[in-house]
Amino acid sequence: GPTAVAGGAVVALRGGNAAVAAKAEPLAEVARLFDQPEAAPAPLAKPSAAERRTEARMRGYEGEACPECANFTMVRNGTCLKCDTCGSTTGCS
Repeated sequence: GPTAVAGGAVVALRGGNAAVAAKAEPLAEVARLFDQPEAAPAPLAKPSAAERRTEARMRGYEGEACPECANFTMVRNGTCLKCDTCGSTTGCS
């Protein structure tokens, strides 16, 4: 019977259905791609303690705990400190 080349393979056709054979090979290739196991995403590197300290200093954190929410997000606000998390101050306005 007639033959057609689909995706590099010679395919024997029955009833001259070349269009179906030509479409089947790319679909089979797509199906094979989806059957492949996905590669695991690369884990993100955890910042070291020194990198976290450097980032905190760059944000202006003073290293003091907030008296209201206990987060260490106190930044200089004039002569006092203000919490970036909850907005409370150490007494100044």
